[in-house]
Amino acid sequence: MKQLIVMGHGGYAQGIKANLGMLIGEPENMHFLDLGIGDDFSTFQNRFDELVLRFEEEEFFFACDLPGASPFRVAAMHCAMHPTRCVVVAGLNAMAFIELGMNSEGPLYDLARKAVDTTKDSVVLLDVAALTSESDRTST
Repeated sequence: MKQLIVMGHGGYAQGIKANLGMLIGEPENMHFLDLGIGDDFSTFQNRFDELVLRFEEEEFFFACDLPGASPFRVAAMHCAMHPTRCVVVAGLNAMAFIELGMNSEGPLYDLARKAVDTTKDSVVLLDVAALTSESDRTST
């Protein structure tokens, strides 16, 4: 089974956990690891190491809040040592996490590509001015 590890700053991972808990329930293969305000890099690294050791021979999908930041770097270092068993992405949104929580089957890279595509496709800008203008034209 693939292990999905959500990592980020402050309460990012716990926020994703709460969001998923409300919408689809917490997937059993999804884990949440935050770098807290008082944490240093080595403390976070140790918590990360403890988590991945529990699933030593499994595949890992690391979803981080920001590219290049500490959680991302920790995941990237792990993936450099295990390139065939893990993938790292950053910046996913709730729609991507919902999809991952409901279905994490298939090759890791395909899951990562789909999660990135879902994030891109689900971002919406509501143009209220255009909607208002359209309704003004149709109501006259």
